[in-house]
Amino acid sequence: MTRIVSRSLLILVSYCLLPGCGPGVPSDRPATYPVSGTVTMDGQPVANATLSFQLTDASRGAAGVTDDQGRYDLTTFEPGDGAVPGEYLVAIMKYDAPSQGAAVSEDDPNYDPNVTESVAKNLLPQRYASVETSGLKVTIIEEKNMEVNFELTE
Repeated sequence: MTRIVSRSLLILVSYCLLPGCGPGVPSDRPATYPVSGTVTMDGQPVANATLSFQLTDASRGAAGVTDDQGRYDLTTFEPGDGAVPGEYLVAIMKYDAPSQGAAVSEDDPNYDPNVTESVAKNLLPQRYASVETSGLKVTIIEEKNMEVNFELTE
């Protein structure tokens, strides 16, 4: 009896170690390749910018957010997994936070009737906020640790 249990357990573990089994990548998901880089504006790192990559056929996209040094890692399915190979149009934007008073209800002790609601403002040139107007185009290839840097200008 112990031999049957041991053999069954061995077969089960073997199947779960095969590609496509267990908690790995679903088999119908296209392969992604790590992509990272930096975003700078007039030579200075841009922190808290959001990057949006869209395949030219609009079938899929990837996104990233820059850290304090302007560095980002792209995500398609899972954090930091990269992007599917192909030609992408890119948009980059950085919005300021709305004023504190905009999100506070009237019954909140921090409510200030003199603070009007504010709309988040893009702190980068508006042309970069859309894949149609940014002029940013990138080809992602089947390469490990691809680096794509963006130098934005006024």
